[in-house]
Amino acid sequence: MKPRLRWLVIAAGVVAVILALRATLFRPRPIEVEVVSAQRGMVEDAVANSQAGTVKSRLRARVGAERAGRVLSIPHREGSTVKRGEPLLLLDPASAQVQLDVALRDRDALRAARESARAAATLARQDHERTRQLLAKDLVSQEQMDQVKSRLDGAEAGLTAAEARFQSAEAAVRLAGDEITHLRVVAPFDGVVTQRFVEVGESVVPGQPVLEVMSPDSLYVSAPIDEIDIGRLKTGLPARVTLDPYPGLTWQGAVTRVSAFVNDVKEQNRTLEVEVDLKPAPGLPRPRPGTSADVQIILNRHDRVLRVPAFAVAEGKRVLVVRGGRAVAREVQTGLKNWDWIEINAGLSEGETVITNLDRLGLKAGVAVSVSSRGRANAAGANAEAGSRANAPSR
Repeated sequence: MKPRLRWLVIAAGVVAVILALRATLFRPRPIEVEVVSAQRGMVEDAVANSQAGTVKSRLRARVGAERAGRVLSIPHREGSTVKRGEPLLLLDPASAQVQLDVALRDRDALRAARESARAAATLARQDHERTRQLLAKDLVSQEQMDQVKSRLDGAEAGLTAAEARFQSAEAAVRLAGDEITHLRVVAPFDGVVTQRFVEVGESVVPGQPVLEVMSPDSLYVSAPIDEIDIGRLKTGLPARVTLDPYPGLTWQGAVTRVSAFVNDVKEQNRTLEVEVDLKPAPGLPRPRPGTSADVQIILNRHDRVLRVPAFAVAEGKRVLVVRGGRAVAREVQTGLKNWDWIEINAGLSEGETVITNLDRLGLKAGVAVSVSSRGRANAAGANAEAGSRANAPSR
């Protein structure tokens, strides 16, 4: 064999060995990826509060005494349930009772005086009538008639005065009775006593708060929403409420109020206050006012649409799918989206395997990939979930 031909054969052998080694020992190892199967489900467009919200009550009042006095008794402690009109606090009625007793005695005396004046007026009218008849028969003089008429006028005037004094006494009795009534502080509505600010034996003045009453059946959540979402908010939108003391539980509600102005407190984000009603739900604990809360206001919702996890879409328009052991790029058209899911309108088919850990070092279109055991479990779980949704009746 000629030297030149020998070198060509050797070079060809070396190239073959290099190619073989590259295809075997030195071949890049596939990148392990996690995946999920693109399936149909529900996607919502929602906004959430930017800072913690607070559970409040629409019926919450600090009640006070209408009169000054010393506290005689407080029938209810904090946490007690009360009905509208039920006494919450009683002031010492001793002085008011003395005034009522005096007013009652005065009224009784004036009632007797009124009856006496009424009897005198009746007698004067009868005497006047007899004298008038006698005057018609010329049996009495005109002077006698004038005297009888004068006595009648006096009697009727005395009756009018006695009636006025009695009515004044009646009013005094009512006022004294009202004073005793005003010494009672009553519940303005059905609710629960949440605070008491005085104790038995203390003195209070008119208008001083003595207790606080709250209705647990008229709760709502007040929460700040970032100003960027103002244009999409309106009353009537459905909302979900979660409370910090009850993780994993959700209350359904609706937006009942959207503030007419933006809160621009210095050194804070500009926010808009919204209110979401919080009705009692069977099987769920009754929320307590003052509890911190989070709300999600549902702006739009699409059911049974093709969706993938939000973190599986790069730059809002591209996904990587597993095809033949390699990562393949797909341009997609998206619809509704939130922190968890993105609706896929075009570019992806149901059941395709989508890579979710796009931040994996070296991962890009065209590289060899292998699906991790966790990824296979996620894909299988997504298929099972999609199958159960497909067999379930639509809402």
